[in-house]
Amino acid sequence: MGLQEGSPPCLELIPGLPDDLAVQCLLRVSRLHHGLLRCVCRRWCSLLSMPTFFDLRIQHKLAQEWLYVMLRTSNGEYKWFSFVEDTHLWLPLPPLPQNTIGAACTVAGGKLYMIGGSQGERSSRSVWAFDPRFNSWRTVASMKVAREFAAAGVIAGQIYVLGGCLPGSSVRTSANWAEVYDPRSDEWSSIPSPPEKRYKWMHGNAVLHNKLFAVADMGGIIFDPFHSTWDCISDKLDAGWRGRAAVIDDILFSCNNAGKLFGYDCQEDMWLEVQGWEKDVPKLVSCAMLTNVGGKLYVLWEIPQSGWETKFALAALAVSKGPRLLTGKVLWYHVISCSMLIGATIHSISIAL
Repeated sequence: MGLQEGSPPCLELIPGLPDDLAVQCLLRVSRLHHGLLRCVCRRWCSLLSMPTFFDLRIQHKLAQEWLYVMLRTSNGEYKWFSFVEDTHLWLPLPPLPQNTIGAACTVAGGKLYMIGGSQGERSSRSVWAFDPRFNSWRTVASMKVAREFAAAGVIAGQIYVLGGCLPGSSVRTSANWAEVYDPRSDEWSSIPSPPEKRYKWMHGNAVLHNKLFAVADMGGIIFDPFHSTWDCISDKLDAGWRGRAAVIDDILFSCNNAGKLFGYDCQEDMWLEVQGWEKDVPKLVSCAMLTNVGGKLYVLWEIPQSGWETKFALAALAVSKGPRLLTGKVLWYHVISCSMLIGATIHSISIAL
């Protein structure tokens, strides 16, 4: 990123500093202020638009991982917010281009992807990508078939999508029940799948051991893209998995309808309740949204109360594993008061930049 010899002084990133040193300074500026940095000059704006700039932040362990939450309002609209841990700020994202129900969400290459969903009774092939660097949405290549409530996960930079369409409604749908998207080429490709492993709607998914796990109404599947193999999830995993899940250190975390937090050890094929954290936070009485944010388990849930205002609790947990034991330590938590428009949480993910 250095300048060629003889470049005029006005082209320096920071006057009086070599460009290499100036880049090191700018790498250390918080993500919260990147929007302001882009307004300083064209060179700074160009620098903060380069993928290599954020690759360097990751390489030097300077990347900041933020939580992103999608809420459904009482009038049926959806809104995304990002959460800044250092300041506990909630920042709204630009409005969604389409207001769809049942879109699958995942993160690849520092971008948030919303995949499919439905408007009215019609499911969609559309895919939207949100780029935090520019705070904007754009369309990418559409899937081969329309989907809603599909499973989506990222393995080796590729986005894999399973289900969300009728398993055998037509030759075209059956052939494309599973697809993979390459963000670099902006292309979707079909993945051969055995008919007996196909489900229509997926209610939870996670990537574990470089495999995509997905759970349906009854049972679930495991897809290994490196060996192109399909398998069924174990009965124990199926029995304890409820809704959204998060994976940290090869443990899959899920929350049941009674508000209990459990972790599943794939090698032991065993669920263990996460102990010791409930006493430090407001009571959790139903399923929560779980997200891996920088190796910490973020737990987001609604606090039951009367009145028009909705309140959510957000807690960051450090979970340690012992012999047949999982212990949760609350690092911090806070309560979010929302206007009467906010109805429920739909998705929660994290993006590191």
